Amino acid sequence: MEANWPVRGRLAGVRCARREVLVYEDSCPHGYIPTSCAECRRADSADPIGERFERYVAKHKGGQRAGWLTRRSEISDELARLEGYGRRTNDQDEQLEELTSELTVLGTLIDQDDVAVRRAEQIEHIKRAAQDPANLERPDGVGGAPPLVRQPGTRIESAAETVQRSNPWRSPDRGPLAHETGEGFVQRAHTCLETLESRLSHDGAELLSTLLSERRDLLTVSVQRSQDEIREAAEMIVALSSPFYESAMRSVFRNPDLFRTGLGAMIWSDDEREAVHTVMNNYAVRAAFSETSGAAGAFALPLQLDPTITLVNTGVASPHRNLARNELGTSNVWEGITSQGATANWVAEGTAVTDTTPAIAQLAITPYKIMTWIFGSFEVMDDTSLSSQVPVLFEDARVRLEGTAFATGTGTAQPFGSVTRAATDATATALTAALIYGLHQALPPRFRNGGQPAWAAHVNIINACRQIPAFTGAVNSIVDDSGDTPRMLGLPIYEASAMDSAQTAAKKTLLLGDWKSYVIVTRLPSVVIAEPLVVSQATALPTGQRGWLNYSRVGADTTTAGAAFGSNAFVVHLD
Repeated sequence: MEANWPVRGRLAGVRCARREVLVYEDSCPHGYIPTSCAECRRADSADPIGERFERYVAKHKGGQRAGWLTRRSEISDELARLEGYGRRTNDQDEQLEELTSELTVLGTLIDQDDVAVRRAEQIEHIKRAAQDPANLERPDGVGGAPPLVRQPGTRIESAAETVQRSNPWRSPDRGPLAHETGEGFVQRAHTCLETLESRLSHDGAELLSTLLSERRDLLTVSVQRSQDEIREAAEMIVALSSPFYESAMRSVFRNPDLFRTGLGAMIWSDDEREAVHTVMNNYAVRAAFSETSGAAGAFALPLQLDPTITLVNTGVASPHRNLARNELGTSNVWEGITSQGATANWVAEGTAVTDTTPAIAQLAITPYKIMTWIFGSFEVMDDTSLSSQVPVLFEDARVRLEGTAFATGTGTAQPFGSVTRAATDATATALTAALIYGLHQALPPRFRNGGQPAWAAHVNIINACRQIPAFTGAVNSIVDDSGDTPRMLGLPIYEASAMDSAQTAAKKTLLLGDWKSYVIVTRLPSVVIAEPLVVSQATALPTGQRGWLNYSRVGADTTTAGAAFGSNAFVVHLD
C-alpha cells in the first residue's frame, strides 16, 4: 500500500516501492544543507591571513619608503596601546590582527627596498670601478691590472682601494655629507670603524665607538652624552678616518715646505682636497685649532696615525693604558658621575624605611697639554725618512712622558698618578709575605673581586718579591711565574718602570688596585704643526732646519680619590 508523503517547505518527495526518500532541492554535493556541511564550509572559507596580506600588499605596493616608515611607526604605537590592555574586546582582537598583518607587509616592503637600494649601490660601484683601466685584467702587454692581485692585509691599502670596499665618507652620488642627519652620521661612523678596524686595531675601534654611545656605565662611574655631542663626535670620526685625509697628511709629512707656503694643495687629488676641507670645517677640529692661536700649517692627525688610538706601547714599561679605563673626549673637561651605591636595611613590620639615598658625586678630569717638538737639518730630512716617521717619534715621546704621569703624576698641569691617589699602609718596613697579604686584604671586595685588579711595581721590586716565600716554611715563591704573566696571590703583576725601584724610607714600592677605577681621558683630535724654517733665537736668522710640533691633551684620575686605606680602589706599600 502506497503512502502519500506530504511535501513541506523545500523538500520534495520521491516515491519508491517501499518508502518515499526525501532530498533537498538546494543540497550540497555531499547531500547536506550547505550551511551545515563541514566539508563545504572548509572549502568555501577563505584564508583570513592570506586575504589580509594580499589586501595590504595591494594597498601599499607602489608607495614611497617615507610613507611606509611613517605608517609603520603609527602601527607600532597602536599595537603597543592594544597589547597594554589586560582584556580586549572581539573588535580590538580583530583590529590587533589587522594591524599585525599590515605591519608584516610593511616590513617586507621596506626590506625589499633595502635590498634594491644596496644592489643599485653595488652595481653603481662596479660601474665606477670598471671605468678605471687599472681595475681591468688584460693580456700581457696591454694596460690594466696584473693577473695576480694582492689581497687585503698583505700591505696597507691605498685610499682608492679602501673606498672600493666601503665608502661611508661620501653620499651615494659621491658628494659631500652636508645634508646627513645625526643618526646617519652615527651609522657612518660605525661603518668607518668597521672598515678600518685592521688599521685602528680592535681595541682602538672599540674605544672610538664609545664616543657614539649615549650612556656608558662601568662599576661606580657613568657618563651621559647629549645627542649634539654624539653627532659632533660622529662627524669628527667620519672626517678624521677618511683614507683620503690620511694620504693627504702623508703628503704633508713628505713635503712640509710646500704646505707651509700653501702650494702643497696643488699636489693633492680632488678627493684629498675634499677630505682636508671636511676636516678643517669640523666643529671639534676647529675648537682644537682655536687653542693653538690659529697657527699656520696646523693639521689634525688622522685616526689611523694617532698613537693614542692604536694604543701602541714601546720604550717604557707602562701598563696603564692597557689596564685602565680609556675614555675619549672632545671638550675641555671630561665629566662623569660616581656613586658608592645605596644601602639596604632590614625593616620590621609597620616600621618606616631608613633613608639611604646614595651620595652622587661628579668626577671631573681635565686633559692637560702634551707638546712634542721634532726638528732636523735640511740634509737629514732630505737624505733620510725622518719626516715620514714623525707619528712614530711622537708616539715614543708621548708614551715615555705618560708612563711617569700615570704612575706618580701630581695632578698639577699633569694627570694624577695611580700611586699618587692610592691609600698607603702604615708599616714603613721592607716587603714581607705578611705585608703583601695585608695589601690584598685591604683592597675592598668590590675592587678585589670585580673590575680588573692587578699589581704594579718596578722590576726590581718584582724580583724582590720573587725571593719572598709564599708563607713561613714554604719553598716556593709568593710570585707564580708559571704563566705568560707573573701572578701574585692569584692576581697578575705588571712592570711599571716609573715606580720607585728601591726599598728605602718613604718609597711607595708595591701597588695593588682595580684598574678599571683609573680613568684615562684623551682629548681628540691631536694637532700637528709644520715649521719648515727654524730660526735662531739669538739672531732670528734661518738655521737650515725644519721641524714638527705635536699638540695633544690627556688627563687621568681615580674614581675613589681621597678614600682611606681599606676603602680606596688602590692601595700601596710605603717603605
